Amino acid sequence: MNAISYMNGDTVVTDFPACSARPLAAFVQWCNDVLAGPDGYLSPEDSLLALDLAWLTVGTAEVPHTVIHAWVAELLTDPRWGVIHYVEGDAAQAICDIAQLHRGVATGDGAPIAAWAGADRTAHAVARSIDRTINAAGLYAVRAAHQSTSPISADHDATLDAVTGHALRAHRVAAGVTGSARAIELARHAISSWRHLAGLENVDDIDPESVEAALQRIWVLA
Repeated sequence: MNAISYMNGDTVVTDFPACSARPLAAFVQWCNDVLAGPDGYLSPEDSLLALDLAWLTVGTAEVPHTVIHAWVAELLTDPRWGVIHYVEGDAAQAICDIAQLHRGVATGDGAPIAAWAGADRTAHAVARSIDRTINAAGLYAVRAAHQSTSPISADHDATLDAVTGHALRAHRVAAGVTGSARAIELARHAISSWRHLAGLENVDDIDPESVEAALQRIWVLA
């Protein structure tokens, strides 16, 4: 993401470039960490994988709040990459109920505050009942849903960061230390979902020369 930040012309080179949605940047950073070797560096092949994912986030930062709510619903319950995969029973139902509230906002049919408050209380109670030593991924999944009952939009980065962070912890625990292929798959789903919901066109192929110049500059600054 640093390379994308530099290429975007950000005043400060960062893991969260202004051109990319913060949740998607977080997914790419997770993949970068998973792909890195013991020395903390990526192989040439893995560098290309990470850069390809990062490039797909370009142009995703500015979206309506309805897109964010729709994406959070998929983050929670999509059968391919949603965190609901890590729970069952009451926990799964609590996540489904919260996801449905987000879908309501996305379609302009928002639920009353009482419905959100009730979902918040239920998710909190369910989270307290989960044994972390047995199902840490499930606990983080419910926490992601629970956190998402707080005000969430492009103007509430803290809430969205927390929701994404809990979801990534759930995926990280479930994938384990050898889950690089799964991490890349999940990140691709997350980015693809965001772009589809926002109606964004596919990005052009990344310019290798621009990437090389950005990396050289970042290494000099480091």
